Amino acid sequence: MIKSVELDPSTMEPVRDIPNSEKPAPLFSLPASHSLTIESPPAMDNLRYGDAGLLVHLIAFFFGTRLQFSDWRFDGKIPTKRMNSFFHASDVTSSFVSHVYQQWKNLSDELKTRYVNILYMHGKVKSCEWEWDAFIYQYMVFDAIYRFYVLSGNQEIHGHKNRLRGLCKHFEVPYDNNQLNLIYELRNEFFHEALWDGATPGLSLKTNTSFHTVKSLDRLNSRLIIAITGYRNDYTRSGWWFSGWEPFGKSSLHQDAEDGSE
Repeated sequence: MIKSVELDPSTMEPVRDIPNSEKPAPLFSLPASHSLTIESPPAMDNLRYGDAGLLVHLIAFFFGTRLQFSDWRFDGKIPTKRMNSFFHASDVTSSFVSHVYQQWKNLSDELKTRYVNILYMHGKVKSCEWEWDAFIYQYMVFDAIYRFYVLSGNQEIHGHKNRLRGLCKHFEVPYDNNQLNLIYELRNEFFHEALWDGATPGLSLKTNTSFHTVKSLDRLNSRLIIAITGYRNDYTRSGWWFSGWEPFGKSSLHQDAEDGSE
């Protein structure tokens, strides 16, 4: 809980509490759970906005939760169970994190920041209580992925429906036209007309449709977040419109290297 207080302007010390100002805190801390060490940190003013930021939010993405630095705070509920849709063998974690970290280090400073922001905002969705809130952030993530794609030297794609299809084609992610249309229509009505499934948010009679559409966009974004780093595996090449758990294996490039093949 937090409250407002009146301060003495000369000492900046509290004088009295403001009546009826107590309320739940919008930000809160959690105890530290792990220690992260970077053996050869780059020369930069603040690792938390660079390498450490990337690794913290990347690990959170991989394990389907939200993570933060020990003295930073969270907004909203933090899931205690993983909220992504894939399972993996124990040795896949290091393969994936190492690959993304190495690829990320070769990016421009702008693209480094953009990729960390994509991970952060994708994780923020996990604290959303309502599916329309989750959809706003998920579409924000998709737009950010598209911008990352363009700034990486690829040709622009005009039209949001074409972008959904175009990114799937470019990164070899299977797609279903009906699901793309549902995402596109949900976006247009909500962003431009404040309609959620044709009704007021929370009062729609098609709740199951919108709920599953938000989950579909989440799964699509997860695949694109992985694919834009060049890590292609069974997960990125599987259909994202199905429900349930899915296998997440090593990238074919990493598997070939371990097998000794070219």
